[in-house]
Amino acid sequence: MKRFALLALVLASPAWAQAPVSLPVTGMVNHAGPVSLSTMKPVTVTASFHTMHGEDSHSWTGPLLLDVLTTAGIEDAPGKKTHFQHVIMAHGSDGYTVAVAIGEIDPRGEGKQIIIALQQDGQALKTPRLIVPRDNAFARGVRDLAGIEVR
Repeated sequence: MKRFALLALVLASPAWAQAPVSLPVTGMVNHAGPVSLSTMKPVTVTASFHTMHGEDSHSWTGPLLLDVLTTAGIEDAPGKKTHFQHVIMAHGSDGYTVAVAIGEIDPRGEGKQIIIALQQDGQALKTPRLIVPRDNAFARGVRDLAGIEVR
């Protein structure tokens, strides 16, 4: 009986909770180093994008990029209104890098729900992926996300 209860618990758990996932955050942050994505509140977004075969759409689940950066503690430069000067660089393991302005994700700016996906359509991803909803060509959808740098 205990075996079935444990199996039910494992099956009911979100996929990212089964294997801890962390991502290094570097640059202008108070706590540089790995940030645990597995323990953060997940958000689900739907992102549609154009491909050579037409429009494609998926559901993605993972923590908000803003929550990851808040955990690392964004370090503003001295002076007035320096917070919105930050640029977040998302680095893929293959060297592909994209930029996200802090004003895109900050609720005082656009407040976009950019996430670090750990699931696609309810299935666990092998590696985290940056998802930027409303990017038509999905050019900032960094696969195999290896790290985040705050400038």
